[in-house]
Amino acid sequence: MKLAERLFKTTEELWKSYLEHPFVKGIADGSLDIDRFRFFMIQDYRYLLEYSRVFAFGILKSHREDIMRRFAVMVRETLDGEMAIHKKYMARLGITPDEVKNSKTALLNQSYTSYMLDVAFKGDELDILVAVLSCAWSYQYIGQTLAKIPGAIENETFGEWIEGYCSEEYVANTEDIIGLVNELGEGISEERAAYLEEVFKNCGRYEYGFWDMSYNKEM
Repeated sequence: MKLAERLFKTTEELWKSYLEHPFVKGIADGSLDIDRFRFFMIQDYRYLLEYSRVFAFGILKSHREDIMRRFAVMVRETLDGEMAIHKKYMARLGITPDEVKNSKTALLNQSYTSYMLDVAFKGDELDILVAVLSCAWSYQYIGQTLAKIPGAIENETFGEWIEGYCSEEYVANTEDIIGLVNELGEGISEERAAYLEEVFKNCGRYEYGFWDMSYNKEM
């Protein structure tokens, strides 16, 4: 079994629970309160800034030029790709750059990104990839699942968000991370694999907490 498949199996039931969360269900059927989504967008934007720093650690920690370049692409795709979706939504929701800049980062958000940065600081490129994979892959999982629900992707408020996370470009970026995880994870020790499972599960738990935090607008 490849490492990415092993990681997925450790969190498969947790990921299924994301789909039952009222925040995600509200996106799916269009019933989510716009203030909750507005809160989420601001916090997620602040999250992505730190997420990009985690990728940047990959450039620092890598010893192969090709992997350094791939981490550099991941930084660019996050800052110029995924965050572009957020900027469109924030403009539509009347969220100004000053509002984002002056907003505080919620405690769970800070804890999540600090955990990933700690993993990146202490570990190597494989540790970093596993830490970021939970977010990237679970959003693809959610996007692809919600896109199959009749009318979800056509919703004028949330449809573009769903579409962004099941787009060919986003899926390709996630598959690139998965491919690197499998490549670098080949032949690792059972002890190392168990540690990476722990990192992946912890990040998955943070992801569920992020949905909770956003639904409750909890600072």
